[in-house]
Amino acid sequence: MKTDRKYTLAFFIGILAGIFGAIVKWGWEVPFPPRNPNIFWPIDALERTTPPKIFLEQLGLPTDWTYTFSGIQMPLSIFIVHVGFSIIFAIAYCMIAEKWHKITMWQGAVFGFFVYLFAHVIVMPLIAEVPPLSEIPFDEHLSEFFGHIVWLWGIEIVRRDIRNRITKEIEN
Repeated sequence: MKTDRKYTLAFFIGILAGIFGAIVKWGWEVPFPPRNPNIFWPIDALERTTPPKIFLEQLGLPTDWTYTFSGIQMPLSIFIVHVGFSIIFAIAYCMIAEKWHKITMWQGAVFGFFVYLFAHVIVMPLIAEVPPLSEIPFDEHLSEFFGHIVWLWGIEIVRRDIRNRITKEIEN
């Protein structure tokens, strides 16, 4: 039987795994960008509008927070949403894995698929963060589909390694 200590541990591992996962997802999007910067949704002639920016606008939160690194201005508001999304799902994944180990099936790939399905196929089109499914190019779906699988795989690697090291229990 799992103890409460391991749920607390799972929570904190989820934070670390979520940060790592966000970096993995960003890395995935370099060779496989999910959105064409020349196609705007909604139409925006000045900059590419991303789902995190639309989400912040829908909530009435600032979208213009930035920081500068190495002389390049970076979108802090957007990054907070991106990393926050990853942390929230990683915490949920890590805590659920304590109770229901089958969630880790295929190194987290199955859970990654369901997050993609839930977020990109169901919720985001319903709240108008992305165009209707019929208007989203196939390559965007392909990037997001495999990106979410790789993202969760990274989270699972961190979850399992840190948990095994701290508890001295080896999970299969």
